[in-house]
Amino acid sequence: YSTIRSQIIRNINKQFPPNIKSFDDIPIESKYYKTKRNENFMIFKNTDLIIFQSPFQAYLFSNYHKNIFADGTFYAAPKFSYQLFITRTYVGEFNMLYTTSISILKNKKQSTYETLFKEIKKNANKFRSNTLITTINFHCDFEQEYLTNNASESYNSYLNNIFPNKPLFYKLIYILKEEENLSYNDYQRRTKGNWKKKQKIFSATDEIKILIENYKSKEIILFYNGCNRNELIKLWKECLIDLNDININLK
Repeated sequence: YSTIRSQIIRNINKQFPPNIKSFDDIPIESKYYKTKRNENFMIFKNTDLIIFQSPFQAYLFSNYHKNIFADGTFYAAPKFSYQLFITRTYVGEFNMLYTTSISILKNKKQSTYETLFKEIKKNANKFRSNTLITTINFHCDFEQEYLTNNASESYNSYLNNIFPNKPLFYKLIYILKEEENLSYNDYQRRTKGNWKKKQKIFSATDEIKILIENYKSKEIILFYNGCNRNELIKLWKECLIDLNDININLK
């Protein structure tokens, strides 16, 4: 098992270009800035920060912006950066928290954070049909609220577990895109694909395809997190149970 796991991780790592060693070396354009659905993932870069937000994440930010939870982690940030900054939102009808942006910051200057929020808000407005986003309630880590801690700090701990050491830039982007795809598939299944305008009817075949993709992404993340064989068996057993539930709902 260990040999197979190591081989899979090596094959994934071979896909990455040479590691980024300084913030200035981060490219403005890259094929790695595309989601698994071939959509733009990177929305902004300057000398102080780079922001990642997929169209799906921007949609969540623009339509569930009543309360946005924000927090930063230093441990999962690349060596050349100061902080990995994450925003999340709570979708009440599903009782779920979804990540709405991830940014890598070079420093802790106030102007850097001001630019970050300005650009996220500007990008999210593209996905709101009627009115612009004007009022957003940001809850940061210094506000000792249970939901704030649950929304941001638990996700930070999750990333810290995946990356016990400072991650390489492209490996971090790879994991963030896998996580984004997991959230996208989860939301698709819960809404039956109705969140997107002109979305085709969400069929059982679509649901099965999304379910399998979801578990493949979970498997990759488990590999990086140093899982054992029993955890993989449990994962795919859960997949079979979910597939069976889909089959039952069709009858």
